[in-house]
Amino acid sequence: MWTDFLLDADETIFDFVRSSFESFQYAMKTFRFEADRDDFYVFKSINDALWREYEKGQIAKTNLMTERFSRFFSYKNWEIDPKEANKLYFGKLCETGYLLPGADIFLKHLKKCGRIHLITNGTAAAQYGRLHSLKLDSFFDGVYISDEVGFAKPDKKFFDAVLRQICVDKKHCVVIGDSLTSDILGAKNAEIVSIWYNPALKNADNIRPDFIACSYRDVLKMIEKNHNGQSPAPIQGDMV
Repeated sequence: MWTDFLLDADETIFDFVRSSFESFQYAMKTFRFEADRDDFYVFKSINDALWREYEKGQIAKTNLMTERFSRFFSYKNWEIDPKEANKLYFGKLCETGYLLPGADIFLKHLKKCGRIHLITNGTAAAQYGRLHSLKLDSFFDGVYISDEVGFAKPDKKFFDAVLRQICVDKKHCVVIGDSLTSDILGAKNAEIVSIWYNPALKNADNIRPDFIACSYRDVLKMIEKNHNGQSPAPIQGDMV
C-alpha cells in the first residue's frame, strides 16, 4: 500500500508559470523595458532548456540563474546586466506563490491518504518563500530541495537520500510529478512507482511512467484503488 507520496512542486501543485511571468514583468519594468507575453515565453523556453541542462549536470544552478537572462537579452539585443535582472526576478519570485486550480483541494485529500513529502529542484529561497506566502510552511511532512539534499532529480542519489530521511521502504512510496525528465525518470532510476501528472496530455516520448493521471481526481482514484488492494491498470500502448 502506498503510504508516502513524493510530490513535485512546480507545475504539479505550484503555478510556477504565473509566478515566473509576474516576476519577469516586474524585473523588465524596473529597467523600463516593455516585455510582453511573447517575450516571456522566449525567456521561459530558454529557462526550461537550462533547467534540463541542470538535471543532466551540465550547468551549475548559480550559472543557470544569470545565463537565462544573458541569453534572453542577447536575443532581444538589450543592454541589461543579467545579474541585476536575475536579482530582481528572483526576489519577486520568492514572494509570489500560487497554487494551480484545484491543487488546494487535492492536497487536503492527499493528506488523508498518507504522508506528503515535497521534492523539488527549485532554489531553496524561492520554494520556502512561496510556501510561506501560501501559508503551507508546516503542511508537508517533509520538504526536500536539491540544493539541500546535495543531488538533483533525476539522480537516484536524490531519491535515496529522501528515502533515508523518511525511513520508509520504497515499495510504499509513489512519485507524483509533471516532469518526465526530472520526476518520472528519477522515479525509474530509484525504482519507485511513478504517477505522471499530465493534464496537458503530452506525449511520453521514451520515458514511460507507471501510471498517467490527466487530473488530480485521476491521481486520487489511483491511490484509492491501491489502498483497496487493487492495482491500478497501467495505460498500455501509445500514451498522450
